[in-house]
Amino acid sequence: MSEDINADKESKITAENPVKVSVEGTTKEQITGENKQNTENISASPQEVKVEVKPSEKKIESIGGSEKKGLWGILHIYSSPNNAIYQVTDLSNSETIVTKYGKQMVTADKDKPTPYAAMKAMGKIVEILKEKGITGVDVVVRGPGGHTGPWFPGKAAQAAIKQLVRLNFPIGKISDHTPIAHGGCMPKKTKRKK
Repeated sequence: MSEDINADKESKITAENPVKVSVEGTTKEQITGENKQNTENISASPQEVKVEVKPSEKKIESIGGSEKKGLWGILHIYSSPNNAIYQVTDLSNSETIVTKYGKQMVTADKDKPTPYAAMKAMGKIVEILKEKGITGVDVVVRGPGGHTGPWFPGKAAQAAIKQLVRLNFPIGKISDHTPIAHGGCMPKKTKRKK
């Protein structure tokens, strides 16, 4: 029974494009119709076939359980009480794909960190990512943090992630990289009332 399954796998491999197969540490020549007789004695299992995956590709599982892969990026969201910055890079953070600011979406300065500006920015970002062939993003959220800033992101960060979900754009993981003060200088104290 297992010999029939191995024979079926070998016939499927030969029907497709030529693939290099590594068996027991040695590399066999490309499998074609002519040298099929030489490779019939060697059992080819799925663990022995090596497939190269580009570093910018990432496999995900959808809700239905089917695997999808494609180009992925990292969405960096910096959300402070005064502004919000959205930047998408590749997985190595070396190349910027698209950058949007809260100021580009609204006219008034007071509306830069609002959820409305965040939703408009995510709509434009998703359009650009689909044009460039990006199929999903990992989200990195950051607030001002430190000694003086708030230790949580602004209200635009949550609205941006919700808008990504509404637009059915795949999200891999969400992480918070807000800097937290560990000791160091003591923050300013409030003034005494007289």
